[in-house]
Amino acid sequence: MLIRSRRSTAGSLIVAVVAALAVVVPGGAAGAAEEAPAKGASGIAVGVQLEALADVKVARAEVARGSRVSVARLIERQGRLTALDVELADGHIARVAMATVRASFRVLSE
Repeated sequence: MLIRSRRSTAGSLIVAVVAALAVVVPGGAAGAAEEAPAKGASGIAVGVQLEALADVKVARAEVARGSRVSVARLIERQGRLTALDVELADGHIARVAMATVRASFRVLSE
């Protein structure tokens, strides 16, 4: 019986800590773990406009040469910027690898 009460006390303590983190960390505790850096090393940040230098296949869409996309999210893996989520002209979000971004897009604005 005593062990059960210790477990419930420990469980309520964990709940209290998680609740406190949700108040302190913007977006809650889950948002803090997924939050990407505000700006990449190459000057790419959320909101930046990219222009296609050639026709580029992105997910199930094709971005025509000269078309513009907006960076919606930076994707980081093990401390490195590996991909971007970009907003296409029709409002859809597509993920683009950084190798494709470097080869096929140029940064228009910051």
